[in-house]
Amino acid sequence: MQEEVQTKRAQAAQELRDREEVEKELSVVKAWIQETRELLLNPTPDIDSLLQELEIVHGDVITYRHNVDKLAEQQQSKYLDLYTILPSEISMQLAEVSLALGAIEDQVFFQEIKEDFSNRIHDISEKLKTIAAKFKEKSPDVDHAKEEVKSLAEDLDGCGRTLTELESAVQDFGRRNPLLAKQLSDAISKLSEMHHQTSRLADCRNNWLKKVCFAMCYLDEYNEMLDFIVRWSEKAKSLVKANIIWNSSVHLQEQIRMYQAVLRESRELHGDLESMAEKVELLSEVLQVKSMSQQLSELSRHTEELQQSIRIRLQSLEDANKSMEALEQEVKSLHVALEQVQATLTSPELARQSLKEQLTQRQRLLADMESFKQQVQAVQMCQSTLQVPEEVMPNLAICRTALRLQQEASQLQHVAIQQCNILQDGHHPHESHRQTANPGGTVVTGAAAVSFLCIYMGLSDV
Repeated sequence: MQEEVQTKRAQAAQELRDREEVEKELSVVKAWIQETRELLLNPTPDIDSLLQELEIVHGDVITYRHNVDKLAEQQQSKYLDLYTILPSEISMQLAEVSLALGAIEDQVFFQEIKEDFSNRIHDISEKLKTIAAKFKEKSPDVDHAKEEVKSLAEDLDGCGRTLTELESAVQDFGRRNPLLAKQLSDAISKLSEMHHQTSRLADCRNNWLKKVCFAMCYLDEYNEMLDFIVRWSEKAKSLVKANIIWNSSVHLQEQIRMYQAVLRESRELHGDLESMAEKVELLSEVLQVKSMSQQLSELSRHTEELQQSIRIRLQSLEDANKSMEALEQEVKSLHVALEQVQATLTSPELARQSLKEQLTQRQRLLADMESFKQQVQAVQMCQSTLQVPEEVMPNLAICRTALRLQQEASQLQHVAIQQCNILQDGHHPHESHRQTANPGGTVVTGAAAVSFLCIYMGLSDV
């Protein structure tokens, strides 16, 4: 009897220990359940982090359910061996924990689905934002605009299909969890509105693309005018950099014609630049035109500077040509006058005349030579007013010729005076005395004098 009592006491003590162990294990599960409920009630705002947490919780709840089920089986088996039923307090606790774990598992499962939907909604939203932003951007060129719109339209269609599939999936999900599905439906409604707005942007962009055809025409016209202006600028630049040839009026006139031709071409520049500015304004509706605007501004400034430089140079050339023509005319007149006097002084007919006639002729020439002074002064005046750089004047052929002619005029006048003096010394005042002399003496004397003068002068054609 005593042994039986001790045995029952030992069994009772063991039963208490077993129940304490069961309660201990269940209390751990209950604590985890409470902790998980708080987590689910206050989820982290970061979707990726939340999905990771839910994945961990899902794994834990499966493990805990497995442990609780195993514990229940052990308790059932234990009391079955004792030919008794599972105590109600243990049975109730196991049932309570199992239900709680089931609820947690369902909640985690639905939350995972919801967050997965939310994540997909977020992805679509970000894609739509990116597409909308790109639709609002202006492409750098027409070809790029076409390619980009085509690509964005495909992306937008893809988002639309994904959104339709997502909406259908949320409706199915709503049959199992209406509350969470309601939240998702609200988010999808906003997403659908965003998709609609983005589609309107796409339509606007397509309308812009229709303008691209016109833009292409504008761009071709712009480039055509740009090519003309660039070629004109290169021509004008090379002309402005070239050294002016000051040698003669012929060279100056040739350069004047070149400068005038370039200026005539530039008359179209102002109109072209205005037209290009209008086309840039039209192109700005579909293209990025910042670089074109900068290019146009720089081109306008550069062409204006070149035009001004050409006008200044042309004025200098015209002034130089006018003064050069005057100098050349005076030099030519002096040259002709000198040639006439030289021709007279060296004429064989003059040598065959009598000394008196030769003297008279030379005296007449001396009187005519007085005009040389005025001609020389005119040449000097033209030289002083010659509109060419001072440093090039010594190297000008016309200036060297003018100096040589002035020297020859002075020398010729001096020689003529000497000839008159020689003839006066050789002339006898009485005609009878001249007749008694050798009749050929006069001719010889005259011829000798002319020969002497020619040798003395050493004159040739100017």
